[in-house]
Amino acid sequence: DGDDAAKTAGESASVQGSPEGSSSSSPKPKKILKKKASTDSQLGDASPEVGVLKPKAKAKKRAPTLKVDAKKKAGPSMAMMMEALGDDEDTSKELRVEEMATEDSDLKVRALERLNAVVESVGSPGELDAAIKVAQAEGVEDKDLVTAKQSLEALKERFGARDALRQRSRDRDVAGLKEAIQKAESLGLKDPELDVARKTLAEEEPRQRAREALQVAKDSGNPKQLKVALEGAKAAGLGADETAEFQELLAGAESKDKSQAALQAAMADKSVPQLKFSIQQAKEAGVDPAEVAKAEAILKKEEPKHLARGQLEEALEKGSKEALEAAIGAGKAARLDASEPLLRDAEATLQKELEKDRCLASVNKALEETMLCNMGDIDSVREAKKKLNTAIVEATKIGVSEKDLITAEVRRKKLHNTIEDLKGSIRVFCRIRPLSSKETSAGDSNICRQPDLMSIQVGEKPEHNFKFDAVFTPGTQDEIFEDCRDLVQSAVDGYNVTLFAYGQTGAGKTFTMAGVPGQLGISPRTIQEIFDVTNRNKDRFEYTIMASMLELYRQELVDLLVKGNPAAAKNKLKIRDDKTGAVAVEHLTEEECANAQDLEKLVEKGTAARAVAATMMNSESSRSHLIIMIRIVGTNRETQEKTRGKILIVDLAGSERLGKSQTTGDAQKESIEINKSLTALGDVIEGLTQRWKVVPYRNHKLTMLMQDALGGSAKTLMFVNCSPANSNFEETVNSLKYAQRAKNITNTVVKAGRAIVSASASSA
Repeated sequence: DGDDAAKTAGESASVQGSPEGSSSSSPKPKKILKKKASTDSQLGDASPEVGVLKPKAKAKKRAPTLKVDAKKKAGPSMAMMMEALGDDEDTSKELRVEEMATEDSDLKVRALERLNAVVESVGSPGELDAAIKVAQAEGVEDKDLVTAKQSLEALKERFGARDALRQRSRDRDVAGLKEAIQKAESLGLKDPELDVARKTLAEEEPRQRAREALQVAKDSGNPKQLKVALEGAKAAGLGADETAEFQELLAGAESKDKSQAALQAAMADKSVPQLKFSIQQAKEAGVDPAEVAKAEAILKKEEPKHLARGQLEEALEKGSKEALEAAIGAGKAARLDASEPLLRDAEATLQKELEKDRCLASVNKALEETMLCNMGDIDSVREAKKKLNTAIVEATKIGVSEKDLITAEVRRKKLHNTIEDLKGSIRVFCRIRPLSSKETSAGDSNICRQPDLMSIQVGEKPEHNFKFDAVFTPGTQDEIFEDCRDLVQSAVDGYNVTLFAYGQTGAGKTFTMAGVPGQLGISPRTIQEIFDVTNRNKDRFEYTIMASMLELYRQELVDLLVKGNPAAAKNKLKIRDDKTGAVAVEHLTEEECANAQDLEKLVEKGTAARAVAATMMNSESSRSHLIIMIRIVGTNRETQEKTRGKILIVDLAGSERLGKSQTTGDAQKESIEINKSLTALGDVIEGLTQRWKVVPYRNHKLTMLMQDALGGSAKTLMFVNCSPANSNFEETVNSLKYAQRAKNITNTVVKAGRAIVSASASSA
């Protein structure tokens, strides 16, 4: 069996790796392009050199792998398999483990090659960061990503320096400008923004000095000093709006009456700066000494309070616990009234900062506890995720900085992803519909029974007992969707997800995926869940949700959002995958959806176009594949870090055989194309579960469309819909066998007895 599997994998690799019509037995190695200039040419030539990652040698150059100790060469998972085989097992078992390790290594090499291309051509930190995450998802080791991560940090620093220059120039903040310019110069940044910042600084420095001189003169209470300061302000170009207050103070010094009036007003207001200035004015203008003495007594009492208020303002601006505690102490020492707004604000802010510390400590404690959980036990991981998520939510509510929560948030996503992986990267649910009235009238009987929560028996033969992740006979729409909720969270976290239904025409696929009014299916419930999840996190993240909808009829892609538009018909849809492996469809209409209602209307519009097209072609709607693509981009409001996820919702065409459908002419051609596409999909799923060296995505447009949402770090949930009627026995068994290909290997770590199909079950 091992030799046959190896031969099959080799033949698949040969076909997939060769150009059309070529007889080459292996794909040509990709050529790494020379380093391109940065798309942002204004970043200068003194930036740290963005290095090129050097992947390990191609698999074909490592032919003598049999001479290396298989346990040492294999990764952790392969080593465990070697141990399980035992030292006394025969050589053929060790060779099979060695071959699998080599295949893993080849995947990492290709991942490194794609990352090299991104490093060579990257223009922004976001692009490089996304490429690194893709490489990590493909299993590339951290030591092979060091250069890329260093390049990413250098790019971030330079982009940050340029943004700081722009912001400080707008603010015209002298201190900020100096700091930003110094930072940019230390990085060797050559950018027009730097010239603008220098020019702005040259303009603002004299003005800032003039403002400071005015304030010093005012605080001193010396009219002569104020007059000199005003002349300097005029020379520096300060406007009348900035000097009016000081002009009035100076004018008051020239009149005894004005000086006395100003002194009285200062005593009434208890303003320390005004008291200082008015007292000096009054003395020079000859105001009654008794009045001056009263003012001086008030000044002596109010000046400590004035200094305390200044300290409180400064502490509130800084927001640190130490500064707040010192300022509150100074305020109380100066005998500020307890109702003083600044004092109340400072005390409230201090309490909030202490609460932040408490919440952050809770997060860190929960984070430490997650490191002790059993990552192979789904209940242990679920409990750890719940505790950590609760701590993160409390911390964000109180205002803990996102930067302080980065490590915890990354761990939460890892725990959630682990839960989904423990359930199975490719999960298969079986749903058996009830007998229809037509089948009952025809005398059909129910040949399906459910021995337990995870198996279905068709007829009486033991070989027709099939086991899946869950079985519904038929189950409610609520129960069907319950396990899909966590997949929506995975998409929001930045993973790709596929939900699709398979089965013969009339088996209940469309009811499962779309539902009917009052019994909504997977598609509308997923749409609502997307916006429920994003709305819960809207204070922390800004989300953009884009959607498109297409139909695959035979081998033709149809944009359902512009169906019937002559202008749109000129642009033929083409499937492309970019350098990061993401799949895109050229010329496909994509619309942004602000809420669930917008997305539901888009789906209704596309479904209506599909139904019309099917009628015109004299074919049922199930004679084509319907694909809804939803992209979710989340941006952290504080750190600006982006996550990108995608959900594919696929309603596959009917899977019945030609003999069963008894179609002729065009309808027969449709059936042939449908069966080709479903066979290609089955081959891809089998290739993923058995870790083929080359997974045959390109054998059909259906699998090309689903490529980045099947395999790797993507999550897949397959529904196999079946009829229980004895007249459909062969079609039901064939559908279950097809689904069994996906289920055989993918879910071995799921704990037995998982009661997800019971009415009282709850999701992870």
